[in-house]
Amino acid sequence: MRIVGRGLAVAALALGGCDTIDRLRGNDVVLPCPAVRVVGDGDTFPRFREGAAAEPENIVLTGRIVAFESECDYDDSDDPASGMVMRISVLVGAERAAAAGAAAAAPLPWFVAAIGPDRGVASKETFAAEIGFDGPEARVARSEPQDVDLRFPSGAALRPWEYEVLIGFQLDRQQLEYLRLQRP
Repeated sequence: MRIVGRGLAVAALALGGCDTIDRLRGNDVVLPCPAVRVVGDGDTFPRFREGAAAEPENIVLTGRIVAFESECDYDDSDDPASGMVMRISVLVGAERAAAAGAAAAAPLPWFVAAIGPDRGVASKETFAAEIGFDGPEARVARSEPQDVDLRFPSGAALRPWEYEVLIGFQLDRQQLEYLRLQRP
Protein backbone atom coordinates (compact mmCIF):
# COMPACT_ATOMS: atom_id res chain seq x y z
CA MET A 1 0.00 0.00 0.00
CA ARG A 2 1.51 3.34 -0.98
CA ILE A 3 0.35 6.83 -0.10
CA VAL A 4 1.85 9.89 -1.78
CA GLY A 5 1.84 13.46 -0.48
CA ARG A 6 3.39 16.65 -1.85
CA GLY A 7 3.78 20.05 -0.29
CA LEU A 8 5.72 23.25 0.18
CA ALA A 9 4.75 23.94 3.76
CA VAL A 10 2.10 21.66 5.25
CA ALA A 11 0.89 18.34 3.87
CA ALA A 12 -2.85 17.88 4.18
CA LEU A 13 -3.92 15.14 6.57
CA ALA A 14 -6.95 13.13 5.57
CA LEU A 15 -8.63 11.70 8.64
CA GLY A 16 -10.02 8.67 6.86
CA GLY A 17 -8.44 6.42 9.50
CA CYS A 18 -11.50 6.59 11.75
CA ASP A 19 -13.03 3.46 10.20
CA THR A 20 -13.93 0.31 12.02
CA ILE A 21 -11.42 -2.53 12.39
CA ASP A 22 -13.35 -4.58 9.80
CA ARG A 23 -13.00 -1.82 7.22
CA LEU A 24 -9.31 -1.34 8.07
CA ARG A 25 -8.64 -4.99 7.28
CA GLY A 26 -10.09 -4.61 3.77
CA ASN A 27 -7.91 -4.05 0.72
CA ASP A 28 -9.88 -0.98 -0.36
CA VAL A 29 -8.78 1.15 2.61
CA VAL A 30 -6.25 3.87 1.97
CA LEU A 31 -4.54 4.99 5.16
CA PRO A 32 -2.97 8.44 5.29
CA CYS A 33 0.67 9.22 6.00
CA PRO A 34 1.67 11.28 9.03
CA ALA A 35 1.55 15.02 8.42
CA VAL A 36 4.78 16.56 7.12
CA ARG A 37 5.66 20.22 7.55
CA VAL A 38 8.60 22.58 7.39
CA VAL A 39 9.45 24.04 10.81
CA GLY A 40 8.64 27.77 10.93
CA ASP A 41 12.00 28.94 12.26
CA GLY A 42 13.86 26.30 10.26
CA ASP A 43 12.65 27.18 6.77
CA THR A 44 15.53 29.64 6.18
CA PHE A 45 19.29 29.26 6.72
CA PRO A 46 21.31 32.49 6.93
CA ARG A 47 25.07 31.93 6.63
CA PHE A 48 27.18 34.82 7.91
CA ARG A 49 30.78 35.68 7.10
CA GLU A 50 33.13 33.77 9.39
CA GLY A 51 33.37 35.57 12.75
CA ALA A 52 31.00 38.39 11.71
CA ALA A 53 27.98 39.63 13.63
CA ALA A 54 24.52 38.42 12.67
CA GLU A 55 23.65 41.44 10.54
CA PRO A 56 22.09 41.58 7.06
CA GLU A 57 25.26 43.01 5.49
CA ASN A 58 27.24 39.98 6.73
CA ILE A 59 25.05 37.34 5.07
CA VAL A 60 26.93 35.41 2.42
CA LEU A 61 24.19 32.92 1.58
CA THR A 62 20.54 32.28 2.39
CA GLY A 63 19.25 28.72 2.12
CA ARG A 64 15.61 27.71 1.82
CA ILE A 65 13.66 24.47 1.84
CA VAL A 66 12.25 24.72 -1.69
CA ALA A 67 9.98 21.67 -1.81
CA PHE A 68 9.40 18.20 -0.46
CA GLU A 69 7.50 15.07 -1.43
CA SER A 70 6.54 12.22 0.83
CA GLU A 71 5.06 8.77 0.41
CA CYS A 72 4.36 5.88 2.74
CA ASP A 73 4.85 2.18 2.23
CA TYR A 74 3.67 -0.54 4.58
CA ASP A 75 5.65 -3.68 5.33
CA ASP A 76 2.57 -5.75 4.63
CA SER A 77 -0.04 -4.11 2.42
CA ASP A 78 -2.69 -6.56 3.69
CA ASP A 79 -2.07 -5.65 7.34
CA PRO A 80 -2.31 -1.94 8.28
CA ALA A 81 -0.94 -2.84 11.75
CA SER A 82 2.40 -3.69 10.11
CA GLY A 83 5.35 -1.33 10.06
CA MET A 84 5.30 1.84 7.99
CA VAL A 85 8.14 3.56 6.13
CA MET A 86 7.90 7.14 4.92
CA ARG A 87 10.20 8.26 2.12
CA ILE A 88 10.75 12.00 2.02
CA SER A 89 12.49 13.75 -0.85
CA VAL A 90 13.74 17.25 0.00
CA LEU A 91 14.95 19.97 -2.37
CA VAL A 92 17.10 22.77 -0.91
CA GLY A 93 17.87 26.06 -2.66
CA ALA A 94 20.25 28.91 -1.91
CA GLU A 95 20.79 32.51 -2.90
CA ARG A 96 24.28 33.95 -2.76
CA ALA A 97 24.52 37.45 -1.26
CA ALA A 98 26.94 40.22 -2.24
CA ALA A 99 29.15 39.47 0.80
CA ALA A 100 29.75 35.96 -0.55
CA GLY A 101 32.34 36.80 -3.15
CA ALA A 102 32.88 33.95 -5.59
CA ALA A 103 32.28 31.00 -3.25
CA ALA A 104 31.39 28.02 -5.44
CA ALA A 105 29.75 25.58 -3.01
CA ALA A 106 27.99 25.69 0.31
CA PRO A 107 26.84 22.68 2.37
CA LEU A 108 23.63 23.48 4.24
CA PRO A 109 22.73 21.33 7.28
CA TRP A 110 19.09 20.25 7.44
CA PHE A 111 17.13 17.65 9.41
CA VAL A 112 14.13 15.37 9.39
CA ALA A 113 12.52 14.57 12.75
CA ALA A 114 9.66 12.20 13.56
CA ILE A 115 7.47 13.37 16.44
CA GLY A 116 5.63 10.60 18.28
CA PRO A 117 2.20 10.46 19.96
CA ASP A 118 3.71 11.78 23.22
CA ARG A 119 4.94 14.88 21.24
CA GLY A 120 8.54 13.83 21.89
CA VAL A 121 11.17 13.40 19.19
CA ALA A 122 11.04 9.72 18.22
CA SER A 123 13.96 10.06 15.78
CA LYS A 124 16.00 12.79 14.14
CA GLU A 125 18.58 12.66 11.37
CA THR A 126 20.70 15.48 10.00
CA PHE A 127 22.03 15.83 6.47
CA ALA A 128 24.02 18.32 4.42
CA ALA A 129 22.65 19.63 1.14
CA GLU A 130 25.48 20.45 -1.23
CA ILE A 131 24.72 23.60 -3.17
CA GLY A 132 26.98 24.36 -6.13
CA PHE A 133 26.80 27.66 -7.96
CA ASP A 134 27.53 27.71 -11.70
CA GLY A 135 30.30 30.29 -11.82
CA PRO A 136 31.07 33.43 -9.83
CA GLU A 137 28.15 35.38 -11.32
CA ALA A 138 25.47 32.84 -10.39
CA ARG A 139 23.22 34.06 -7.58
CA VAL A 140 20.78 31.16 -7.17
CA ALA A 141 21.31 27.40 -7.04
CA ARG A 142 19.66 24.28 -5.69
CA SER A 143 20.66 20.85 -4.47
CA GLU A 144 19.76 17.57 -6.05
CA PRO A 145 16.70 16.05 -4.33
CA GLN A 146 17.77 14.16 -1.21
CA ASP A 147 15.82 11.07 -0.14
CA VAL A 148 15.31 10.01 3.47
CA ASP A 149 13.55 6.88 4.74
CA LEU A 150 11.84 7.09 8.16
CA ARG A 151 10.66 3.85 9.77
CA PHE A 152 7.68 4.08 12.10
CA PRO A 153 6.74 1.46 14.71
CA SER A 154 4.30 -1.35 14.01
CA GLY A 155 0.74 -0.08 14.21
CA ALA A 156 1.60 3.52 13.31
CA ALA A 157 -0.36 3.13 10.06
CA LEU A 158 -3.53 2.63 12.14
CA ARG A 159 -3.10 6.06 13.76
CA PRO A 160 -0.83 8.14 11.50
CA TRP A 161 -2.41 11.38 12.75
CA GLU A 162 -0.65 10.75 16.08
CA TYR A 163 2.71 11.28 14.35
CA GLU A 164 4.20 14.29 12.66
CA VAL A 165 7.32 14.74 10.55
CA LEU A 166 9.27 17.99 10.68
CA ILE A 167 11.79 19.24 8.11
CA GLY A 168 14.07 22.21 8.71
CA PHE A 169 17.56 23.63 8.73
CA GLN A 170 19.87 22.83 11.64
CA LEU A 171 20.42 26.35 13.03
CA ASP A 172 22.79 27.60 15.69
CA ARG A 173 21.70 30.11 18.34
CA GLN A 174 23.01 33.12 16.36
CA GLN A 175 21.06 32.13 13.24
CA LEU A 176 17.88 31.40 15.18
CA GLU A 177 17.98 34.73 17.03
CA TYR A 178 18.63 36.60 13.78
CA LEU A 179 15.66 34.96 12.04
CA ARG A 180 13.33 35.63 14.95
CA LEU A 181 14.31 39.33 14.94
CA GLN A 182 13.59 39.56 11.18
CA ARG A 183 10.07 38.14 11.38
CA PRO A 184 7.15 40.52 11.96
